[in-house]
Amino acid sequence: MADIRSYTREKAKREQQKNVRQNRFKLVKSESEETFLEKLKKHRLTMLYRLLLFALICGAIVALFIIQYKNKTYTDYDVTRSTSRTAVSGSKDIRLGNYILTYSKDGAHCSDASGNVLWDQTYEMQSPIVSVCGSVTAIGDYNGRNIYIYNAEKQLGTITTNLPVRNLCVAANGVVAAVLEDSDVTWIYVYDTSGEVLVSFHTKMQNTGYPAAISLSPNALLCAVSYIYVDAGVVKSRVAFYNFDEYGQNQIDNLVGGYNYPDTVVPYVQFMNNTGVFAVCDDSIVFFKGSQIPEFLSVHYFDAEIRGVYHNDSYVGVVFYNAMGNTRYRMEIYNNAGEHVRTQEFDLDYTDILFDKDTYIIYNEEECMIMSMSGVEKYNGSFKKAVRLLVPTNGNYRYTLATRDSVDIIQMK
Repeated sequence: MADIRSYTREKAKREQQKNVRQNRFKLVKSESEETFLEKLKKHRLTMLYRLLLFALICGAIVALFIIQYKNKTYTDYDVTRSTSRTAVSGSKDIRLGNYILTYSKDGAHCSDASGNVLWDQTYEMQSPIVSVCGSVTAIGDYNGRNIYIYNAEKQLGTITTNLPVRNLCVAANGVVAAVLEDSDVTWIYVYDTSGEVLVSFHTKMQNTGYPAAISLSPNALLCAVSYIYVDAGVVKSRVAFYNFDEYGQNQIDNLVGGYNYPDTVVPYVQFMNNTGVFAVCDDSIVFFKGSQIPEFLSVHYFDAEIRGVYHNDSYVGVVFYNAMGNTRYRMEIYNNAGEHVRTQEFDLDYTDILFDKDTYIIYNEEECMIMSMSGVEKYNGSFKKAVRLLVPTNGNYRYTLATRDSVDIIQMK
């Protein structure tokens, strides 16, 4: 009996020791798991902090690079390639996208940056009228009856009218709107590249007025016309909008809207994109916007006589003589949202102004000034040859210069 009790006590003691060992193992195991999870958590946080720090450093480097690039200025340029050309006396060079369109009374041709002639059109015109939209152009003669349509690479079509041409404009797809003169009626015809009439409507001086300016949207679905008329001996204006899409087809003569300007003359209207258009009055600039019916957006008034208007699809600049300032000229710049962006005063006796991305370039044959929209003067210097035309070439301050005897590609430095 004593042996049995002794055995029982020993067994119980062993069981107790076993339980203690198991509890200690579980405790050690639990502490080990907690330590591992804690270390894993700390490792993940460390990696996250390192990634965030790396991203911040990369962002700071990129921001620094952008700031340096935006503030970088140039003092000279290298001519990276030069090709000879011969400019005919009386010819003019204008931009056709990134190409050079040269025209005169005897013909027109398009050249690339290497001086290669891509197409050549001969004709006889007394007063060529040239319209450009992107890389598409239409060329007609004032009082003539033929209109030639080209893009930078080839001819798109020819239009023959039954009445003399007084004005024209072209869209990016080659559609042409032409103002044609009849005896007591003025017609506006819209043609496709094959010469087929898409839309036509007429105006009379005593009713609508005379179409002084006309512009097509790049997709040719909208048209803006500035009419000038006389009322009680006073010259007045109205801007009319036409829609050639389904919406406009349900309206009389496709007319979908318009605005009257009884106290000013509107000699210039221009689409900047498919929905944005501006009209230049003798005392203001007015912006409109709309994909179906362009509606009033904003107006900015002037206190001086307008000397010139220059634009691309993002900006428009209006130049004045700067009678009240310390420089000869002043340019007010607006974006395609109708907002005033900045004022630029300058003395350069310019022959051309162009907008290129976030810069604008003011130049003549001998001098050039390149400014950023943030107000940084990127370049202000002289050309090495007399320049007839400057064409931006794929950014990075690389340009094509058309001179009388060469086509030069330059890189600012």
